[in-house]
Amino acid sequence: MTGEVGVEELADAADTLARTLSGTAAAEAQLRFQGMPSDGDCTAVYEALGAEGFIGIHWPAELGGRGLSSLHTLACEEQFGYHWLPLSGYLLSVKTIGNALLRFGTGELQRRLIPEVAAGRLLFCQGFSEPDAGSDLAALRTRATPARDRFIVTGRKIWTSSAEYADWVYLAVRTDPERDRHRGLSVLVAEMDTPGITVRTHRTLGGGTFGELELDEAEIPADQLVGELHGGWQVLMGTLDYERVTSEKVGTVCWLLDALAPLTMDRWTRRRLRQLRGAASAARLHGRRAAQLLEDGRPASAQSSMAKLSVAELMQRVAAFAVELLGPEGLLEEGTGTLRGRIAAFQRASVATTISGGAAEIQRSVIARRELGLPSR
Repeated sequence: MTGEVGVEELADAADTLARTLSGTAAAEAQLRFQGMPSDGDCTAVYEALGAEGFIGIHWPAELGGRGLSSLHTLACEEQFGYHWLPLSGYLLSVKTIGNALLRFGTGELQRRLIPEVAAGRLLFCQGFSEPDAGSDLAALRTRATPARDRFIVTGRKIWTSSAEYADWVYLAVRTDPERDRHRGLSVLVAEMDTPGITVRTHRTLGGGTFGELELDEAEIPADQLVGELHGGWQVLMGTLDYERVTSEKVGTVCWLLDALAPLTMDRWTRRRLRQLRGAASAARLHGRRAAQLLEDGRPASAQSSMAKLSVAELMQRVAAFAVELLGPEGLLEEGTGTLRGRIAAFQRASVATTISGGAAEIQRSVIARRELGLPSR
């Protein structure tokens, strides 16, 4: 089925759809919250992507996908980012968790959840980070105690994007506190209306929000375990491999470079622009290489880290260039100044790109160990 629709043909269709969706009132309302598409959320956009067949493009047709390739998916996600669609829920539900469920979930979980995600009817949030466990994910303390046919879960999650919209949560928990901290972890999925799960929403200085989950003896059925019991570290690392391929960010970078091109009036700024375009092309190739490895079932941790790190550092370079080019006007917020304030939003978001989703130091460590064979210490 892959050959039935070309990558460029599908990307053109995604461009047309994204251009239409980005102009809707629901999407426009999210602009003031967005430093990047990954920061904004809009269930109407998510549902429209599902209805038009742009969720799970490379997933099996029998599970609601289109049976195409990862390259098709990345090309479309780049178009979504180029048009600044609010994508937080999509990125969690589809790119990260949906792909992880197809790799690690049971057939029953896949049949229950994946078609609903593909249709745009089921939205996930991701319960990984805790107040004392961010980049050091193995430090998490949320406890899941096995009890017959279920787990009793108690703990706290924070920085949980899309928690206020989500139908289900993908949870990292500790199921055996007596084991080595990397070996006593498991992954569960649970409905957000499960008794004992409470969501609190916190506003950020940038105008957006993040969620906090409180789990107070929440009972989660044992058949909602993802991967093996106590084998969660492998599942978590595999999940992050998908999360770190950020083609939508490449799309947003390309939009900003296109928007800045008419403002480059001298040889020096035009040269800087060409260099940044070259770096964007390199970041795109890193992401495509990682996605191909994942699709082939091959180790991809190092390449996924290269993809994430290259985009994160590129964003900061592009933000600095934009502010240098425009001066103070570039820091005016949404609705004012050049490019409707998106430079200010982009610059604000770029600060966190080398921290969130795994700090730059973590990515370099993964590359050093997995790609270069250097020792851990």
